[in-house]
Amino acid sequence: MSGAVRVGFIGAGRIADMHYEGYRNNPKARLLAVCDADAGLASRRAAEWGADRTYDDYRRLLDDPDIDAVEIITPHHLHAEMGIAALDAGKHVSLQKPMAMNVTQADAILAAAERSGKLLRVIENYRFAQQFSRAKKMLDGGEIGEPLSIRLKSLTGNVRHGWEVPPNAQDWRADAKRSGEGSIVFDHGQHIWSLARYFLGDVERAFAFIGRERVQAHHELPPGAFLDNPTMAAWKYRGADRFGSWESVYADDMIIPSHYYPIYVWAEVTGTRGVLWVNNFIGGSNSRPPLEMYRDGETTAFTDLDPDYAASFSLAVRDFADAVLDGRTTEMTGREARETLRFSLAILRSGKEGRAVLIDEITE
Repeated sequence: MSGAVRVGFIGAGRIADMHYEGYRNNPKARLLAVCDADAGLASRRAAEWGADRTYDDYRRLLDDPDIDAVEIITPHHLHAEMGIAALDAGKHVSLQKPMAMNVTQADAILAAAERSGKLLRVIENYRFAQQFSRAKKMLDGGEIGEPLSIRLKSLTGNVRHGWEVPPNAQDWRADAKRSGEGSIVFDHGQHIWSLARYFLGDVERAFAFIGRERVQAHHELPPGAFLDNPTMAAWKYRGADRFGSWESVYADDMIIPSHYYPIYVWAEVTGTRGVLWVNNFIGGSNSRPPLEMYRDGETTAFTDLDPDYAASFSLAVRDFADAVLDGRTTEMTGREARETLRFSLAILRSGKEGRAVLIDEITE
C-alpha cells in the first residue's frame, strides 16, 4: 500500500502509552482513532495523542473505512473475539500478548488471518529492545560460538518505585477468566517464552515449580490476591541437548527505580566461546551496561544502545507499520505467537501436575 498507515487503537489503558510511542512523529503511520469502552477515557486519550475520532464500541471502529490497521490493547480474554472481527473486517492486526487464552482460539485467529490475507502479528517489544536484538545478532554471527544454554530472570520490586497502574487494570488481571491463569507465568511470562525461542529456537518440553504468594502491596493485582510466584522453570530445546531456565521473584520490600514497571529482566546466553549478558531491562540503571560479552578472556561492555523500555515499543510499532506498507511479515507472526502460547500453557500444566510436559501435548 502507499501513503501512511491509518491506525485505530482498541483499548486505551496504561500500556497504550507505550504503543503510542511508535506513532509519535512517524511519517509512515498515523493514529487516526481511539476506542475504549470508557468513552471519557477514549476522548481524553484522543485529545492527548492527536487522534481525530473516538469510539466506545470496537465494532464501530472496525466499520470505519478510513482505518487500515488496528492495535488491539485489551484484556486477554478479548483478543480472539476482537482479532478475528478485525481481520474479517479487512484490517491489518497487531495484538497485545498473549495472542489468545488457548490454542483453539489461537487457531481461529490464524484461520481469520488466512481468510483475510491481512497482516497479523503479536507485538513483542522485548525482541526489539536494542540490547536483546544486538545480542541476537551477535549470537547469530558466531561471536560466542555455538549456543549452549540461556538463563533468564525477572525480579519485581515495590510498586511505589514504578508507574501507576489503574485499579481497573488490577481487577481484570486478578480474574483468571479474563487474564488467564497466572499473572506472572501467563502474562509477563509471554515475554520470557518469546525470548527463549528468539535466541535458541523451538522448545520440546518444559518443567516448572510455581509458587503461590499473597500480594502484600501491588503487582498489577489488588492486595490480598495471590501471585504465581516465585516461579522456577526449565526447558529443553528440540533436536539438541540445549537447555534454558527462568527464575521469577517478587520482592515487595526492594527498591527498583523505574519510569515503568518496577522490574529488572536479565538474560545470559552461553556459547562454546563466550557469554552474552543483557542487564537491567525495564528498571532504571543499576550501574551495569545494557549488554556485555565475555570472550577470549576479556569482557566487553556495549553502551551505544538505547536501553529504554519505551524505545523497544517504538521500534516494534514502527516495524508493524513498515511491514504493512512493504507487504511483509514482522516479529512475531501469528504462527510464532501460537508456539509461544503453547510454551506458556505447558509451563502452567507442569506447575499443576508436577511433571515435565511436552509442548506437543498442548493442542486445545
